Amino acid sequence: MKGDIFQNLFIFEMANSHQGSVEHGINIIKAMGRIARKYNIKAAVKLQYRELDSFVHPDFKTREDVKHIPRFMGTRLNYDQFSELVAAIRQEGMIAMSTPFDETGVDWCMDQGMDIIKIASCSALDWPLLTKAAASRKPLIISTGGKTLSDIDKLYNFFSHRNCEFAFLHCVAEYPAPFDSLQLDFIDRMTRRYRDVTIGYSGHEDPDDNTVPMLAIAKGAKILERHVGLPTETISLNNYSMHPEQADRWVEAVLKAKTMCTTKKPGDKYVSQAELDSLRSLMRGVYAKRGIKAGDVLTEQDVFFAMPCQENQLNSGEFKAGMVASKAYAANEMLVENPKITGVGVVRSAIHDGKGMLYEAGIALGKDFEVELSHHYGMQHFRQYGAIIINIINREYCKKLIIVLPGQQHPEHAHQIKEETFQVLYGDLTIKIDGQDEKTLYPGDIQTVLRGEYHTFSSVNGAIFEEVSTQHMKSDSFYKDPRVSTLDPMERKTFLKKW
Repeated sequence: MKGDIFQNLFIFEMANSHQGSVEHGINIIKAMGRIARKYNIKAAVKLQYRELDSFVHPDFKTREDVKHIPRFMGTRLNYDQFSELVAAIRQEGMIAMSTPFDETGVDWCMDQGMDIIKIASCSALDWPLLTKAAASRKPLIISTGGKTLSDIDKLYNFFSHRNCEFAFLHCVAEYPAPFDSLQLDFIDRMTRRYRDVTIGYSGHEDPDDNTVPMLAIAKGAKILERHVGLPTETISLNNYSMHPEQADRWVEAVLKAKTMCTTKKPGDKYVSQAELDSLRSLMRGVYAKRGIKAGDVLTEQDVFFAMPCQENQLNSGEFKAGMVASKAYAANEMLVENPKITGVGVVRSAIHDGKGMLYEAGIALGKDFEVELSHHYGMQHFRQYGAIIINIINREYCKKLIIVLPGQQHPEHAHQIKEETFQVLYGDLTIKIDGQDEKTLYPGDIQTVLRGEYHTFSSVNGAIFEEVSTQHMKSDSFYKDPRVSTLDPMERKTFLKKW
């Protein structure tokens, strides 16, 4: 599940690059600390824990022909030595992490107060280890290298059922990973499939090429991880680990990608004045084709469209036949009329926004439905008070989809005949029932409203919820505000067969 600790996190994975030396390990940590401070990033250094006396079978401990075991045995550190590295990580102001490969490693993480426990791709289906890690109640990051979608579904359900705070990393467990194996599009799939989980990327590609982490950011990765080390006259790095200069350039590239990708206006797209000015310089303005008198009703035959579009001038996209000239114009003179906001324009705008919310939520309506706009205080106030109601089924049982636009509120009312249950599908819905404290619902949350219970709902960022109820009957909505209750339903309802 999503946690603040995971957001915008850089992970420097030390693995065995400490070379079995606490001093060398601390030098790596200090180098990463300098990078973290230089760019003011949230950074973690990740260690690896194995209790080698039990992790490696006794018959294989001295074997030189079995992959990985000689390296593990040759770079061995004990608990106290790892504790020194953990202290150094914290001294540098970074988050302490470790990947335990056995249950003793989880105990070490707990004893040392690790901030995050990481599950390696090779351990991601090691159920005894996962059970121990889940019981730690620590935030967990799970790498998914070599795991199918079905495997990841199992992991999602395993940790969700245990109420763990966890994140997934897309990962390709080839060392180094060739570009044609990276499958970065899978980040999109994971983000859609596991909407309440932070998704990141663990990279093992060429450490000199920073296009991959930039693409991962563009795909929506919120966590990035790389292996790091510190070469010396006697120590060389493998071909997928970064030395400090490469790590510095990696962080710089990621931050550049974040700047390029980050939207600047919550819930919408920011449009700068420079962009508006640039586009206006290419637009066509509206000019009088003939002499026009004040009060004339304008048609397309009365005007023409041409560059430039001057300051305060009506542009071609704003012109609507039927506009009334507020002043007289000579032939070839620019028109400076202000477009009028009409009821039709309000309806059309609201419908477009509602349809856009359905598109974003991935909700398909089919073809057999009726759209009802509830505008309790008039269409001109629809953005503040009302809702878009999509009537799908109304038999002995009833099903509706209700769209609440951002900032919109539905006035307090009750039903005497109908009992209804709401389930939020998208966004945030704040509901208040019979004067009780407000409750905010999110996707998946359910709320039943009994007969006779007065209720009101609103949304900050917009919401779509499903209403399942007993049969809906006309004139079964009773409003507390007499201004609404005295209106004929046709005065506060607009019905659309198609949109």
